[in-house]
Amino acid sequence: MSIIEKINSATCTLRLQKDWLKIFTCPVPSSDFLSFVGIATIDAPQHAVLSLLYDVDAATEWVWKTKEMKVLQELSGDEGRVVYQLVSAPWPVTDREIITRSMGYLDPDTSEVYIKLECMADYLPLNDKYVRVPQLEGAWNIIPLSADQCRVVFRLHIEPGGEIPSWLANIAVIDTPYHTLTNLREMVKQEKYLVPVEAPFKKSAKDVFQNYEKFITE
Repeated sequence: MSIIEKINSATCTLRLQKDWLKIFTCPVPSSDFLSFVGIATIDAPQHAVLSLLYDVDAATEWVWKTKEMKVLQELSGDEGRVVYQLVSAPWPVTDREIITRSMGYLDPDTSEVYIKLECMADYLPLNDKYVRVPQLEGAWNIIPLSADQCRVVFRLHIEPGGEIPSWLANIAVIDTPYHTLTNLREMVKQEKYLVPVEAPFKKSAKDVFQNYEKFITE
């Protein structure tokens, strides 16, 4: 069972609430680092959010603390893509490199999209200038609510590696979902994201992982 699947809403803490946004932090078994669950109502079509998520070149404009993002490999068929991300860290902490494989799933009955993020820390040789994140699990769920509105659920757990105390990382854990989702909310208004993205999602209801229902109702 993955870390995302193990997150239990009963052990999570609501850290921020607005009329359109809720952010929870959650303990993770066998880790000193908290995960987060961000839930946002976005006044834009589902396909606009997907277009933004797949526009890797624009990531530095909205993904919190991202200095660089690029596609390393487009995998065959519907097997997803491998993406490199460089994240800035406050001095004296060293910047982090993140390499992930993202795979998209579509529920053909509800049109909900689930994008699964898996760490691929060994995909490239190590770079002495940065610290490679050794473990990461994340997910995006994009649920259409109407023709012009959707719900976005963003979940992430990172083991940052290197010399960074967990208490310091946990203090700032809500910054990533707050700023990322706030920026996303504005970016999807751009006209270029009204064009649906052509992404090869796996079409299977059983593969669309939820485990966020209680976060929505609380």
